Amino acid sequence: MALLDGLLAEVGLEGIVDVHVHPLPLLPEEELLGTVEEARVRRCILLAMDVDPSELDDASRARAFLEEMINAGVWDLKALEAAREILEKARTPNEYVAKIARRRPNLFVGLGSVNPSKPMGYVVEKLHEIEDLGLSGVKLIPTLQLFCPSKARRKLKKVLEFCERSNMLVVFHTGCDPGPWEAPALSRCARPSLLAPFVRAFPGVRFILAHAGAYSARLPGIWFDEALELARSHDNVWLDVAAVPYLLTEPAFARALREAGLMDRVLFGSDYPVLGTRIADVASEILASGELADDEKAGVMALNAEELLGS
Repeated sequence: MALLDGLLAEVGLEGIVDVHVHPLPLLPEEELLGTVEEARVRRCILLAMDVDPSELDDASRARAFLEEMINAGVWDLKALEAAREILEKARTPNEYVAKIARRRPNLFVGLGSVNPSKPMGYVVEKLHEIEDLGLSGVKLIPTLQLFCPSKARRKLKKVLEFCERSNMLVVFHTGCDPGPWEAPALSRCARPSLLAPFVRAFPGVRFILAHAGAYSARLPGIWFDEALELARSHDNVWLDVAAVPYLLTEPAFARALREAGLMDRVLFGSDYPVLGTRIADVASEILASGELADDEKAGVMALNAEELLGS
């Protein structure tokens, strides 16, 4: 990877930090490790995903979800099956992430996941599991976990109280998602603005807004302005650029981040392997950006995350 090594040397780095990697069970661990090492990743956050495909096997839940899809303008009768398939592939147990992280503790930081659409007893049990497994935070994803922050307020409060007490990170998906969730109306519960009351109520909790509210194949940058405002107004909010590296290569987006004074809270994330691109390629794209100064590139690709993670 001579190109990547050269780009890293130009900004004074020997490696990068990737805060957004999915160690999907269908991905061989050797392939994950090889891809990470190829990209000169020296610290890497692995994300569990507590999603439940069987939710859509329940007739009443499936009917409600189908109704939501129709209201969101998704008329494809195969969309329900596509959603179920996505949930099946995305499911990544806490135990699986912990196992991989334990094998290489100097490289991997494992984050657990808990599904707020489940009963409170389940949420509490999962939080205990995350603690017992020695994981370092919680991943929440309203789209695939089928919850809305405003309706899951009590359970989200429980999760955030746990994270505050345990000094754990929260990675919260913002923006749309592949499959039927590309319909903005179906992903509306992942709008960054819905997190504002929780961010204010828990100033001691470090929030990473995954995808910076911007991911959408239909409308790139869809809720970026909301993410920008939330981070600008609260110093416990960071933005990752997983699946949206254009935020650092397109002039308007890069300028907005700089003018908001947020370049020191922007984090590199690859979203590997979800988009089918190699970590090294995404890293090289950002490092080659003509819209960033060298110190900004060094911050985004490593230094900001190192400060956040305390490493």
